[in-house]
Amino acid sequence: MSKLKSLSVFFLFLVLPALVMAQNESVADLFTQGTQAYLAKDYTKAQSLFRTALDKDPDNATTLTNLALAEFQMGKKPLAIGLLRKALAHDPELPTAHAGLKFVLSQMQVKDVPHQIEAYETLRAKLLQPIPLSAYLVLSAITFFAAGWSLISYIGRRKKALHEERSLPPFPMIGSFLTLAFVIFTGLLALKSYDATVLRGTIIEEKVSLQTAPGDNQVAILDLYGGLEVIAHKTEGDWVQVTYPGSLTGWIKKSSLLMTR
Repeated sequence: MSKLKSLSVFFLFLVLPALVMAQNESVADLFTQGTQAYLAKDYTKAQSLFRTALDKDPDNATTLTNLALAEFQMGKKPLAIGLLRKALAHDPELPTAHAGLKFVLSQMQVKDVPHQIEAYETLRAKLLQPIPLSAYLVLSAITFFAAGWSLISYIGRRKKALHEERSLPPFPMIGSFLTLAFVIFTGLLALKSYDATVLRGTIIEEKVSLQTAPGDNQVAILDLYGGLEVIAHKTEGDWVQVTYPGSLTGWIKKSSLLMTR
């Protein structure tokens, strides 16, 4: 029994880490081979290698970015956009993903559909997507402590002035600005946290019909074009209910949508 226990401990502390390292090395090798195939313009091979690497490490933003570029070279521009958005969802500060998405969007010229421009979506594009959650956490903490120190210091000076029957010190404008900044950053932090719970996806086909109900031969509401980002709600079989922000809600096939978060 003691020998069996010793063997189990040996496996946990020696064999298991070795297996993990081997898997990581395998992912690194696949990534390297995929990159070499891409540089050699063998995009089909690069696609296969990057997809295999993602099977082992699905959240790797760099691999997602390289796969997107391979898909783009193979003519799958909407899929490339979806993969790049997925990469940015995992790593919002990855410069290659930002540059890749900007380039692919410029090459594709995504067709829009009639919709109302929502204030939240504008705010999301300007302030929520580009900035990581950790940045808002740090900014909220810094402004909280700075505003607190400023206001506490003012209260202390005011009490001392009252006690000594001197004129009261002026209200600290810097403290007011810091308090306002804390409220703004905390609000953005809350919105960023909420946005992380919203499931979104990218249309990866050239054009799909948004239907009133799941299933074939249903009434079409409007057409959604490749590269558009939608909000996903629920699934029913091979169909998923989506909303194009500022527009209508309907059903499309799951195969035409890449979930980016």
